[in-house]
Amino acid sequence: MYDEGEGVYWVVSLPVLGGSQEATWDAVQQNTVYAQDLSSNFKLNVPETLRVGTLDSLLELSDELVRDTAAIEGTCAKLRRQCLEHSHHSGTSASGRNGDHAFLDDTPDLKGEDALAVESFEWNEAKFPSNRPLKEAVERIMEGVHRTDDALKVKLSEYSSCKSNLAALTRKSAGSLAVREIGSIVREEDVVQTENLTTCMLVVPSGQKKEFVRTYETWANFSFISDDNGGRTNHISIVVPRSAKVLAEDKDYLLYRVVVLSKMVDTFKTTAREKGFQVRDFTFDPEAQHEQEESSEQMKQECADLEQQLVDWSLTAYKEILSSWMHMLTIRVFVESILRYGLPPSFQAAVIKPNKRCEVKVRAVLANQFGKHVSNHWKRSQDDQGGKGPGGAGAGGAGDQDVYPYVSFTVNFNK
Repeated sequence: MYDEGEGVYWVVSLPVLGGSQEATWDAVQQNTVYAQDLSSNFKLNVPETLRVGTLDSLLELSDELVRDTAAIEGTCAKLRRQCLEHSHHSGTSASGRNGDHAFLDDTPDLKGEDALAVESFEWNEAKFPSNRPLKEAVERIMEGVHRTDDALKVKLSEYSSCKSNLAALTRKSAGSLAVREIGSIVREEDVVQTENLTTCMLVVPSGQKKEFVRTYETWANFSFISDDNGGRTNHISIVVPRSAKVLAEDKDYLLYRVVVLSKMVDTFKTTAREKGFQVRDFTFDPEAQHEQEESSEQMKQECADLEQQLVDWSLTAYKEILSSWMHMLTIRVFVESILRYGLPPSFQAAVIKPNKRCEVKVRAVLANQFGKHVSNHWKRSQDDQGGKGPGGAGAGGAGDQDVYPYVSFTVNFNK
């Protein structure tokens, strides 16, 4: 949905320069927006009433946040996939009842939802009171994520089950003549059913067509003694001459109708099987055929309805999970900022959206602006690692593979 290089945000916490958050923000804006047009930046409002707790609790929570954020990102990706895949999937339209296929019209605007959630984030005080312990807020967030995960599994299971049933029904009417149901092929005038005659349906391989036509009338005879013939035994074929009729044909088989004597039909069927031809047991029942066609249409409609419901629900859930993700990232920014910069809390949180092919330049500007203000320990750590800290989450406080002289988390919607 996004072009290459788009859909990437950085959620960052920048050390305060000159003792003023506003001065820090103005400097970032000047260097990355006004001077070079490298990015779009948005302030991230971290509630001032978030509770710090003890150092041990922050360290423990920092480890948990890495795992929980990854879980939220995974759920978000699954919901996003459902919205996009099923919105572009060809299915029976909800308004149509004739089995025609159409694309679902309401493809969700996920780009708009992404931008709204990240660029205009506001802490939901009613849902996650900021004056409560941070661990409690994290637990509430994850409870909602787990509920969404479970609900998604149920809805996917319902849709997959319906889709499997429809596929099985479709295979019956769309396979080869050797396996598909033939009720939709046979017409009433193709069937002969009287007191003495009945109809057989045979599946003949294409390569044996000539042999079948040449021999089928001679497979079995009916013997009787005729007084008109001096009491001699007479033999006549149990097959009505020239009654073989092709009802359908595919690349491998032909479906033949053959009329035979009712009393000898089992003999004819046995002989047909011995000669390698498949006998399709069939009773012409137009009412049953009509019911089957109606059932098929109802199942198609049910699958289309379930698919649309899945898309609608996934979009609603996606918005909720985006909000949960941003709440979790805000908590991570707060925790890592305390661990990085110390107390009292003094940092400028922001969301940076680097312009296409400008990521490296933005990183360089930020490193130049804030690298000189980091501690000697940070500088030595960078030198020891060839310019990088000793580890992603620990040194950078960000969880990214690369580390920087500020807290940074990457939100990538283009995975």
